[in-house]
Amino acid sequence: MQKMARSLILATLVFLTWTGAAAAGELTLGQWPADGWQMWRITFPADGASELRYPQSGTYLTVSYENVLKRGNKLRVEGGLTNGLRGRAGSDTDWDYTHSQNPWYYGEFKTTGASAFANVDFVRQGADGHEFFIGYGYRQNAFRMTEGVYYIENYTAQSPPDTLPGLDSTYTATYQGPHVGVRDRVALSPRVSVVGSLAYSPLTLVQGHGWWNLRSLDFDHSGVGQMVDAYVGLRYALNDSKTAAVTAGYRYQYMSLYNGAESTNGEVTWDKATNVQKGFYVSSEFRF
Repeated sequence: MQKMARSLILATLVFLTWTGAAAAGELTLGQWPADGWQMWRITFPADGASELRYPQSGTYLTVSYENVLKRGNKLRVEGGLTNGLRGRAGSDTDWDYTHSQNPWYYGEFKTTGASAFANVDFVRQGADGHEFFIGYGYRQNAFRMTEGVYYIENYTAQSPPDTLPGLDSTYTATYQGPHVGVRDRVALSPRVSVVGSLAYSPLTLVQGHGWWNLRSLDFDHSGVGQMVDAYVGLRYALNDSKTAAVTAGYRYQYMSLYNGAESTNGEVTWDKATNVQKGFYVSSEFRF
């Protein structure tokens, strides 16, 4: 995650240097207290499955910078980084459908971690203030699992639950790929307007990496999926020249896997890898 943050900062510095002679710029700083979850599921022979779910709640600190290029086009860089995910209970469920439809094993663990995302877009101005953009999106979610407890083992409820001393495992999910999108602003008054944006990536590289310390198991996931990033907000200009504004709104990000595989065994199928982040945001915008 630190490597991701350093790369984002470096990309922003290169961008600012390259576009420093542009006619106008726009800097937006914000906070996005998002709530959501990450899950993934595999199936394996003969008729088994394993599914892990991670709660994912935290406040993203966001920054966006764009500059006007030639012919009114723009280049925009955006990034968001959490100050740490709030610790909550995740779950691990296994099934062996050749014996029963009920869980074979079921356990829970404390989930902590971090998350970051970045977007780089080339923006083209359309008629009536509409914007169309094409770019590249990236998201990484890193989880740590501790304080494990199993409530079901071999179809049998454990009383008391069976603890897992020394659990300290990790899992990282990464989504990245090209996207296209639209952004618009509709004026309600000289100072108030509605803003909205929608970006969609139909072809995304999805990767997962896990380290199960109690079994010394190191594995990788790889597949193809999709990403959606959308927001809507109400913008208020703080002065008549509209060089400063505040916006409050709602943002939704969704990533999912079409299909994939696991490195441990060619017969293991990576079926699902879904991430959802949603919540209200606030931001401050400065033009110069």
